[in-house]
Amino acid sequence: MSDFSYQRLTRARARGLLAIAVQSRFSLWLGPDHLLHVESSGYTESYKRFYFRDVQTLTIRETTRRNVWNAILILPVVFCLVVLVISLFPLKNIAAVITWSILATLLVVPFVINNLRGPTCACELRTAVQIEELPSLSRVRKTRRVLAKIRPLIAAAQGGELSAAAVSAQLRGWVATSAGAPSGVLAADDPNVPPPLDS
Repeated sequence: MSDFSYQRLTRARARGLLAIAVQSRFSLWLGPDHLLHVESSGYTESYKRFYFRDVQTLTIRETTRRNVWNAILILPVVFCLVVLVISLFPLKNIAAVITWSILATLLVVPFVINNLRGPTCACELRTAVQIEELPSLSRVRKTRRVLAKIRPLIAAAQGGELSAAAVSAQLRGWVATSAGAPSGVLAADDPNVPPPLDS
């Protein structure tokens, strides 16, 4: 049996930024024929394997998490900058200027980093038996890089890429099944049914 070294696709990340100390951390690793999803709580680790042959869809949905953090950070940043400007004129209290400069910097840095990392997203992996959220894929740019790396591996394991018409038919079948309709019968005016794709 040949040795295989897993390739890390994402670094460990908590679901929530404020809950890093108390929540599990998640990372994603690339195996020879599967993805390995690792959940670590500091004391225990659990692993889930998703074989390329079983992956049905990987979906990305943009979220408003970046905007929420911008809104949380912008008010203290503005307050610190206003107080800093007031402290500068007249320049009597150097300690106040240094203190407010440090506070403003501590708030501006995460604000800038949050925006440089790009839009946030939620990513879900679907197989025949489950839908698994992948919390470590939380930024659109990084998620697209990871998907570009694993898409050819999934296609190779499943015998090639699906056409747009085949994907549309599969999605329509899932919607019909989840809505309780017979598999071949779809309501033409049902807003939950995706429109057919022209080939």
